[in-house]
Amino acid sequence: MTLQPTDLPPMAATAFQELSEEQKVAFVAAFNGRRRSMPLMMAFAILLPIQLFLLDRVLLGIVFLLTGGGFGVWYVVEWFLTPQRVRDYNTKVASETLSLVQAGDT
Repeated sequence: MTLQPTDLPPMAATAFQELSEEQKVAFVAAFNGRRRSMPLMMAFAILLPIQLFLLDRVLLGIVFLLTGGGFGVWYVVEWFLTPQRVRDYNTKVASETLSLVQAGDT
């Protein structure tokens, strides 16, 4: 599976181009294994609101469930917050993965 440059967060795209071919393969495998899909996370936000747990926001997810999605209000607001949360998560994963690949730990 190849990684298109548009799939990467902007900060990772530049660093990705500087990697050797071997490092690029390792990065793609590791990043694709950990990144979150925007359509899937949006589906979870709308149908089964567990996306906060999948985006490493466990405490926030627990509060969300305990309050019934903020009595329904937070549930709707989460539809609009989820895309940015997914972008932030994928940026964090890309940064961590780049660090590991550059250090040779993959």
